[in-house]
Amino acid sequence: MDTVIGFIFAGINIIMTSIPNLLLVLFLTTACSFSQAQKTYTLIPIKTKKVNETLVAGLPGYLKGLAALYSAMGGSDCIELHCELTSALGLGKQGSDAQKNLIKKYFPDDKVAKLIIGQDCYLPPSTSSSFSNFQFLSFTIFKDSIQVNYQLTVLDHGNVKNINGPDIYIFKNQVFRNKKRVLYAWTDK
Repeated sequence: MDTVIGFIFAGINIIMTSIPNLLLVLFLTTACSFSQAQKTYTLIPIKTKKVNETLVAGLPGYLKGLAALYSAMGGSDCIELHCELTSALGLGKQGSDAQKNLIKKYFPDDKVAKLIIGQDCYLPPSTSSSFSNFQFLSFTIFKDSIQVNYQLTVLDHGNVKNINGPDIYIFKNQVFRNKKRVLYAWTDK
């Protein structure tokens, strides 16, 4: 009888120590999967409003394609044909063949991409009476969707307007597809 009771208490003791361990393993597994499921790249931090050149230069190719599109949709301290985001991507001058080809590669059927490529990705310089500048810009990855968070300030002859994201894209088969876009939303109507 003492042996049976000893086995019962030993079993209860194993169960009591196993349940917290099991819960800990489940918690850590869940936490790791969530941390891998979402990653944010802040290209233009809100505090500095300046392009993070190191981060931008190290972006994966597909995110460089997304950044190339946004560098043609809104300004980043543009002076003549030199815009900070486009330069940080290593694409040279605004509207370069490198910039346009990268946009075409990842946005082959996108109406906005075709529109801005048709305009040579031109953005007015920050010294003109009408121009735009990103106050912040970040990409958040959720499995196959990417959320583009931003604030784009547009100055037009003394009038200031802020355009706020997010825009959402699906990335599948090495191509971006627009799911929801605030910038140039009128092209999708």
